[in-house]
Amino acid sequence: MNDQESMKQIAYDAFVYAYPMLEQVKTINGMMEFMGSGFNRANFNPKLPWENVGMPIVAPNLTSMTGGILLSTTYGPVTIEIPEVKDRYIVYQCIDAFTHNFYYMGTRANHGDGGRFTFHNKGQQLPDLNATPIEMESDHGGIVIRIDIADASEEALVHRIQDAITVIDAPAKHREYPPYDKEKAFSPDFVEYVNSLLNEVPETETALFGRFASIGIFSDVALTEEERKEVQAGIDAAFINIKAKSKTATALGNGGIGATTLFGTREFLDNNYMNRAIGAHFGLWGNSKEEANYFAGFFEGEGEIVFKKEELPPLTDIGFWSITAHNEKMLVEVNEYDSYVITTEQMKFGEDGSITFKFSSHPEDGNWLYTPGDTMGILIRAYQADAEKIADYAPPPFQ
Repeated sequence: MNDQESMKQIAYDAFVYAYPMLEQVKTINGMMEFMGSGFNRANFNPKLPWENVGMPIVAPNLTSMTGGILLSTTYGPVTIEIPEVKDRYIVYQCIDAFTHNFYYMGTRANHGDGGRFTFHNKGQQLPDLNATPIEMESDHGGIVIRIDIADASEEALVHRIQDAITVIDAPAKHREYPPYDKEKAFSPDFVEYVNSLLNEVPETETALFGRFASIGIFSDVALTEEERKEVQAGIDAAFINIKAKSKTATALGNGGIGATTLFGTREFLDNNYMNRAIGAHFGLWGNSKEEANYFAGFFEGEGEIVFKKEELPPLTDIGFWSITAHNEKMLVEVNEYDSYVITTEQMKFGEDGSITFKFSSHPEDGNWLYTPGDTMGILIRAYQADAEKIADYAPPPFQ
């Protein structure tokens, strides 16, 4: 530690670094409790997407069946097998303990091809399974899986796809995953989470962890009561700043918010630990901008959004998008019209390529979504965008 550097400043930087990891521990513990998820096996939510309407789920995806695989490679590689899927959108988003999106399979990444993939730590001996090797920086990770479904007639077909996603080889045991304790996560003891999640210092961050050692990260130190107060002050200041910066970093024109550059690989985030923390505060497990992007806004009353042709989300040839209406808490409430989301194949465009979305309490012709006239959250999901253009994109205003 630099003699001039305070323990408060070190704690500030360490908490900004660790905050996404702590949020992920909270989320994974919730998944294990809610879904009965376990490590090194595929787990899927059996509900159809629209069955999440009315549930206390923030911004539920109403077009995809979801699930995933929690990975633990402490005692050896884990090999999964996935089927070929060419008739619909599918994505396997691989996320490590740092919350980096370190690998993708699916429609965009490998054209929906099937195959085998072995996830492993550096130096581990790989099994002879004719699989693509994928090295992980951490020995805990996850694969978030989303499979599009048009309506209930496709349920059996999607279930067959889910059943074909399997773990075919994994160690007999895995390292215990830490339980989440909010009080601990926001105290000087948060360092214990970092120590339990990582088995070694990342090669590119040895200097950073050298600083963090003074507060107990990858080191055995006993802080005095006065030092703990100083560390707590750094934690509190960091979280206040994360929340404050989240409001400015995600602000878009026309009264909206977005997160196109807060998620990605370690290389893409390029040591911007505050951006990684802001992304976690915005919402964990956001996709890299090449895969999917999210734009939201909160508005009062009834009205419309008009997209001129040149104002549409900038997508690639295989890209698509959707728009969903929520309440002020970004929950989707049941309404008598079953009006919740409009997808690309449902959108009705004008002759000039423009499109108008109407939001009101009574059905209207064209692209209409129900709102009771109170505060409304509108969410746009843009999949497989033009990676260069999407970074500067903002939807047109609500009128």
